[in-house]
Amino acid sequence: MARLQLVFYPDVILKKRCADITTLDQEIADLVRDMSETMYLENGIGLAAPQVARNIRLVTLDVEPQEGGKSLMHLINPVIADHHGKTTYEEGCLSFPGITAEVKRKNKIHVVAFDVDGNELDFEADGLLSICIQHELDHLNGVTFVDRLTPLAKKMVLREYGQIRRETVEDEQDDIVRAILERDAGA
Repeated sequence: MARLQLVFYPDVILKKRCADITTLDQEIADLVRDMSETMYLENGIGLAAPQVARNIRLVTLDVEPQEGGKSLMHLINPVIADHHGKTTYEEGCLSFPGITAEVKRKNKIHVVAFDVDGNELDFEADGLLSICIQHELDHLNGVTFVDRLTPLAKKMVLREYGQIRRETVEDEQDDIVRAILERDAGA
């Protein structure tokens, strides 16, 4: 197993719609295993392929990580077939370390996907599982949780994130990152 490098906002892959997976092979099986390890090591409950620089429709999630992997799920080419109700939840994201925001989501969802063996999964999800799946599916569609905020809330959250990045990341890309964050916070 290998710990994968996380992708952080404003990396462009986080804004791209991912391609469907058409072949289940050893490469996908290895990626699923590595994504699971990375998610657990980063103390996350969900991880989408674009967050580890893979532009494919794959998510790994475990909303009860303290249970030792009993609720670990891998969803390939997932879609939300139906949804009901509304809820809000204070969300964070491994691609936006250090920030959280209250996001509006659907309360209950009907999901259709495939597992790593090619078996169809067809199930209902609510609560934290529903929120996590919606968050990760957004990543597959090039949408981040800050895109779900009001313009003012997005501006405030991105400003806070920019400050955190400036304090923790010092590299040759600082000016580029700063310009993108300022542009997005003004949008």
